[in-house]
Amino acid sequence: MQRISDSIQQIKVPMSHNPLGYTYVYLLEEDFTLIDTGTGSQEAIQGLRSELRTVNRDLNDIKRIIVTHLHGDHIGLVDYIRSISGAEVIAHRSAIEYQRLKADKAKNTPNDIKKETKLMGGGKFMSLLNNVARRMRGTPYILEIDRPVDDGDTIVLQDSELKVFWTPGHAASHICLHDAKRKIFYAGDHALPKITPHVSLHDPWDGDPLNDFMKSHDKIRGLDVKTVLPAHEYIYHDLDARIDAIQEHHLERCEEMKNAMRNGSITVFDISSEVHWDSRPWPQMSFWTKRMAAAETLAHLVYMRNKGEISEEVKDGVLHYSLA
Repeated sequence: MQRISDSIQQIKVPMSHNPLGYTYVYLLEEDFTLIDTGTGSQEAIQGLRSELRTVNRDLNDIKRIIVTHLHGDHIGLVDYIRSISGAEVIAHRSAIEYQRLKADKAKNTPNDIKKETKLMGGGKFMSLLNNVARRMRGTPYILEIDRPVDDGDTIVLQDSELKVFWTPGHAASHICLHDAKRKIFYAGDHALPKITPHVSLHDPWDGDPLNDFMKSHDKIRGLDVKTVLPAHEYIYHDLDARIDAIQEHHLERCEEMKNAMRNGSITVFDISSEVHWDSRPWPQMSFWTKRMAAAETLAHLVYMRNKGEISEEVKDGVLHYSLA
């Protein structure tokens, strides 16, 4: 545990089988508020509980949980903590509709993944998908939200006020929080200090998440911030410089993808195979990692398509992109 200020603690909640190692959860002691909870595992429960006990607190002391977004490493312990303490759960209003739509689509997930894979040019993987279709079925988890908030709202606590910034891109309902009094910015996954979060798209006609992501960074530029508290990696201090670096990274990635189109029309999977990925080279990726990379590639392609920089067409049920 690391003390950030007189009443704010950073808690490392362990996350096995993930190279990031931890999710950082923030305890606002003044009002027994947690920002995120970590992943849903016994290891995480023990880690969180152990950290809380170093400041003479336990899970039953938690009055509220503010959720930055719906990914499992952030909401994994929400229901467990709520069952113990009755904590109020706060999240962006869009999370309610997002979860409803996700639940409606869940029964079609195996077929949707097959259609998506074919559309992106991954036809050679179809036999693999036939073999694992059963594993894709199931009812998605729904997080019950007690208090939805909107962009620009203020969450008033005992000794601080947190302004809500809706920052979609990495996740549709992602929020960041600004404590103007302490000049602290709770960044969630939106503005991590070293890596950039996964921004993906699985349907080329269902939004423009990279554009949302870039605009979300413009929204938080210029805030009076001295300390940035992210959900992973480490604390940093120059938010605007990090915004510049993140946006530049994605623009460079767009140029890399344009270079892949230099010889003409090409599929999403083929473009992905020519991108330099930090995790591992394309030939070493499993299909599921390649699918994630292709979804990130598609987000960049749709961003460029909507700006008129590249052209899109469907040939024999497969997306192809070329320079405009």
